Amino acid sequence: MDETIKALKAQGIIKQREDDKFTLRLRIVGGRLNACSLKVIENVAERYGSGHLHLTSRQGVEIPGIVLADLDAARTALADAGLELAAPGNRVRNIVACPGGSCKNSHIDAQAIAQELDKRVGRREGLPHKCKIAITGCPNSCVHTLCNDIGIVGSGRGTCAVFVGGKLGKKPRTADCLPAKVAEGEELYGLVESIIDWYEAHGETKERFGFTLDRLGTGSLVEALDGQG
Repeated sequence: MDETIKALKAQGIIKQREDDKFTLRLRIVGGRLNACSLKVIENVAERYGSGHLHLTSRQGVEIPGIVLADLDAARTALADAGLELAAPGNRVRNIVACPGGSCKNSHIDAQAIAQELDKRVGRREGLPHKCKIAITGCPNSCVHTLCNDIGIVGSGRGTCAVFVGGKLGKKPRTADCLPAKVAEGEELYGLVESIIDWYEAHGETKERFGFTLDRLGTGSLVEALDGQG
């Protein structure tokens, strides 16, 4: 049973304390869901779960109280609606974002950036440790960009400041700001991909990005990024 639980966790299915009860963790990019998806999630929670939901700190949705025998049926219902589970592990985790263009303070469209980055790097695996990305449209930083491995902050109309190496946990670390601002769009997407490439190449196993930067120096990353320009 332990191996089964381990295999299920790798798929985003979390064992609860209660016997034979599991939680399905959904992958929701930027915290954005359409009304049809919400209805499907509601139906799954009512039919197979405990009838309630949990909203995670990374803008995901969890459906608790599902017994082992109902897992396949619940997953099928979600998959038919285009809803995926949020797999844990050494990979890019669920990308979070503020409301973006709909907020009067926003300098960039954080939601559009989140969706595009999800297409480009959202399923990237094989990293030294987990990698969290947060995007906010203005310096108010309502999604706590400085506590993420990669934080993107709108700093002016169509331009972004990029922060690297932040984390929470037992040993929190505030992210470092890269020296150059970048334009919203391809320049930003390419930079994020290059940052993750560097982390994959230089990070040690089970080492968070910020600790890789502490070990090698943030200047090492900046030099590598400048060399690609």
